[in-house]
Amino acid sequence: MYRLILDTDPGLDDALALFLALASPEVQLEAITTVSGNVHVDLTTRNALALLELAGRTDIPVARGCDRPLSRQPVFADYVHGQNGLGGVELPTPKLQPLAQHAVDLIIERVMAAPREITLVPVGPLTNIALALRKEPRIADRVREVVIMGGALRVPGNVTPEAEFNIYADPHAAHIVFHAGWPIRLVSLDVTNKTLLQPEQVQALASNGSPVTRLIQQMVDNFLDTFGRPRGLTAFQMHDPLCLSAAFQPEMITWEQAYVDVELADSLTLGETVAYFAKRTEDLDPSLEHLHPPNMLTSVGVDVERFISLYMDRIQTTFHL
Repeated sequence: MYRLILDTDPGLDDALALFLALASPEVQLEAITTVSGNVHVDLTTRNALALLELAGRTDIPVARGCDRPLSRQPVFADYVHGQNGLGGVELPTPKLQPLAQHAVDLIIERVMAAPREITLVPVGPLTNIALALRKEPRIADRVREVVIMGGALRVPGNVTPEAEFNIYADPHAAHIVFHAGWPIRLVSLDVTNKTLLQPEQVQALASNGSPVTRLIQQMVDNFLDTFGRPRGLTAFQMHDPLCLSAAFQPEMITWEQAYVDVELADSLTLGETVAYFAKRTEDLDPSLEHLHPPNMLTSVGVDVERFISLYMDRIQTTFHL
């Protein structure tokens, strides 16, 4: 059993990742923690609560997290995800309420109470995770693994030519998380850009008529109509769902050890993830290897067909009338 805390900023692909967690029998979703990112944390929290209610899983606690990055001014991706974060699809006001406990404190409490059993899966900016480390550094030794959606290592960024959104939104938090000395898997744009859910697959999902699959279709259709097709995108990139799947089926991705750091100073490359791959460093100058020992496993390949099949099967099996 994989015990996960999903740290998230719903968000279209965040919503699809949440549904995959709920649909996976080997996953025990301990809690959802929310953060500002795609939209403000007030909206990401509301969305998380509403999505759980829609899926009939009001047993899972939600804790509201940070409303701004550590050092920089807030940036949002509502131009991608819509003003409400769900592509303009309006869900009923949730009756479920978030915990009084702050997300940072919940993360610390759950990890410390279950040494090496909890996997953190942050699929938004890393603000909550970094502050949890700062408040209680011992979680670095107690966590099972940290599986992060973020970065662009050998491909262009998606918010600037160099930077991926989650890292760009809070690069200082990413720097803290990357250098905490705990086990990290980084699921970057290098692989998530390849995992495309096609419109006909979305239509097949929604054919069973369940509220969850209908919502998926509405969100994806709205995304493609308003943001995707004007920019040449004809399918939905499954960034966060792929990251979520990597927490319990990591073998779907090909991993390579690397030292990854984050650009913090240059305004043109802020949030860039710079990777030193072990083999490449050795080829250039073996004497440099000790300067950049690997600090994470990075995603360099993915079995797209297997992942999309997994997603389709899990959602159709779990969410139906």
